[in-house]
Amino acid sequence: MKKLFFLLFFISSMAISASSPDYAKEARWAEQVEESILDGDSVWLSVDEHEFFTIFTEDESEGNEAAIIVHGTGVHPDWTQVIQPLRVGLTENGFNTLSIQMPVLENGMHGDDYKPLFPGAGRRIMSAVKYLKGEGFNPTTLIGHSLGTVMSTHFLANNKHTFEKFVAVGMGRNAVQFLSNIDLAVLDLYGNEDLESVLSSTKDKINASKHNQNYTQKMVNADHFFNNQDDLLISEVSTWLK
Repeated sequence: MKKLFFLLFFISSMAISASSPDYAKEARWAEQVEESILDGDSVWLSVDEHEFFTIFTEDESEGNEAAIIVHGTGVHPDWTQVIQPLRVGLTENGFNTLSIQMPVLENGMHGDDYKPLFPGAGRRIMSAVKYLKGEGFNPTTLIGHSLGTVMSTHFLANNKHTFEKFVAVGMGRNAVQFLSNIDLAVLDLYGNEDLESVLSSTKDKINASKHNQNYTQKMVNADHFFNNQDDLLISEVSTWLK
């Protein structure tokens, strides 16, 4: 009987762990990143009775248009690949940016493990929108990378929102199921050396977006993380947004 009790307790604990963010890991990321920010300012927002870390970077032209940036699996709002180049580079192209900490799991977890966190991820996006509007900015654009594209498409397909444009960088197969319920302008940007999940689902994403006349898919010379291609990434995104 005791063995059965401990087995059920273990299974229950694992289920709770898999469906709850690793807040301790988020806190460690925030402590490391906040001390090293060179461009932008840290902003703490709150959802589900927990604070989460974001980075606001002001548009150099002092406009009010804003983009919210959503990172990929298990990283943070100043991740050097894709996220930091966009959050800083877009401020030179007419956008304020708010890069937000998304829910993360412990190391070793994969995309499918994050599905229970999608509703909470959506609430963080909504909190970011509310903050920007409260500060007088107009958050017209949502940008996601990798798993961040799946969290973003889940949000866009299941919530009322005021976004006008969505940029998906390295969008994989798990996002396909949500695209049929999205009708805002979409840039589906990926590299010719991208991940298999991205490359093998290009036709599926086009088919799921047949209803959306403002869906654009574009392949460029890059890998999933746009290594050594920051200028290309910023140019492609900023040109499409304009």
